[in-house]
Amino acid sequence: MGSARSAALAALSVVALVTAWAYRPLWDVDLFWHIATGRLIADQGLPETDVFSAADPSQPWTTFQWGYQVLVARLHESGGLGGLRALHALVIGLALGAWTWLQARRSGLGVALCSAVVLLLLFEDRVRARPHVFELLFVVLLMGLVRGGRTGAALMALGLAPLWANLHAVSAVWWLALVGAWTVGERSQRSAAVLVLGALALASAPNAIEGVLTAGRTHATWPDTFVPELARPWVYVDEGWWGYLMLAGVAAGLVSAADLARRDAPLAEKIVAVGTAVAALLLARWVWFAALPIGFWLARARPRGQGLITLGALLALALHVGPRWSLAERAEDLQPGAFPEGAAAWMLDKGLAVATDTTTQWSGYWLYAVPGSRVLADGRLLFSDDVAELLLRRADGDATTFDAAVGRFHTLALVWPAGDLPPLDPSRWRRIYADEVAEVWLPSPAWGRIP
Repeated sequence: MGSARSAALAALSVVALVTAWAYRPLWDVDLFWHIATGRLIADQGLPETDVFSAADPSQPWTTFQWGYQVLVARLHESGGLGGLRALHALVIGLALGAWTWLQARRSGLGVALCSAVVLLLLFEDRVRARPHVFELLFVVLLMGLVRGGRTGAALMALGLAPLWANLHAVSAVWWLALVGAWTVGERSQRSAAVLVLGALALASAPNAIEGVLTAGRTHATWPDTFVPELARPWVYVDEGWWGYLMLAGVAAGLVSAADLARRDAPLAEKIVAVGTAVAALLLARWVWFAALPIGFWLARARPRGQGLITLGALLALALHVGPRWSLAERAEDLQPGAFPEGAAAWMLDKGLAVATDTTTQWSGYWLYAVPGSRVLADGRLLFSDDVAELLLRRADGDATTFDAAVGRFHTLALVWPAGDLPPLDPSRWRRIYADEVAEVWLPSPAWGRIP
């Protein structure tokens, strides 16, 4: 009983500490178009075309995260951005707490704390207000099943399937992979029944199958120039010492999986260790999966020096996170200077919810802050070939793309970081708003709409 109490106390402590640590100002672009989509679903149901596009609003769109989008839209109505910050921080805290509890029950507090810090270290780059934080929680919860869970763990896994599929259908493929590994390892009617029933639940979720296929197509079509997290993990080389530390974690995951495969461990645990170690090699967004084989290995090998590993990882986290997030900023819902808040409020006040040319970093926020507006491209990777061509030219410094957007896509406003615009033709452009963060320019076709 004492060990169970210690494990529970350690887990609750980790939940509290990690939740406070992850409660940061919002900065990721995706959250805001998710809120805008949730509002749309609440008003009109699941969209079938890309109504947020200024270039091609009739283009088909399959939203496979509808549950998450409705959740954040509803929570925003009642709790504002602060409530959304708390939700995502708590989900991350619960995931780390669950991992600590699983490890402590199996191998003691030393292994549990070391494993939790390693997971936090590798997941730190993913601490963002996005649906993938639920992926972290759900993957960790399934570890109890992978390690030979009893009936309760099997029922929990079965319950996760429809929940996961409706929150984020694409990442729910991990449910199939992990429960599939457990089924191969256990080879029982119970495991097969859970796998089949769960697969049916996944497939029956609205837009689940179509969403997986759509994500596969878009991720294969567009280069990682648009979404760096879809690059290979070696992209971390550009991040300095922190990037090399992340790559060291990937290597440690591979070594841990290889050694675990030789040890006396459940077959499902071995399959998952090897599978997640390989996954960490494939995409930068999956680097954190390397923490799972490392945690499995720590629980089996129980090496000396766990305390030093824990302290070293905590020091690395402090050195990395400390310069980026001050205590004063923690009180802010939005990272100061990260979004065109003043420009959006001015446009909304003037009733200028129009097709807008803005940066891809700001486009999601613009959809959220100026309801009814449309943008060229946001984090959904739905833009067409001609939009992609324009964005790539713009990345190379081609200033003519601002005029091209007006002519080709009929944009009626340009919102850009202050002082970062190339010279614009005054016979065609007028600046109608400016602050220290953003400028708003209107092209000549829109001059008649200036209030």
